[in-house]
Amino acid sequence: MKNFVRNWDLKKHVAAVSMFYASMALVGNAFFSKKKVISDEKSCCPVKVYKEMPKSQKCFNGIILGCFAVDMTVSYLLLKGLKKITG
Repeated sequence: MKNFVRNWDLKKHVAAVSMFYASMALVGNAFFSKKKVISDEKSCCPVKVYKEMPKSQKCFNGIILGCFAVDMTVSYLLLKGLKKITG
């Protein structure tokens, strides 16, 4: 366990957590999104897409973003503390 903590750095953790939340967001947005085909994807404005999202999807994305921010902050502090303990 000590070797795992020593070898586990913040870059690896950021990659793992980002992939976890990205996959959760992908699956969640697939369930909450409207089944609508975008006519012209190249000129699609992100603000327009956000305004067309249903309220449940906006809420879901906000929750995922908040959980990601809290998770990254807490895990950074824990990893920093564990690095000091394990040397």
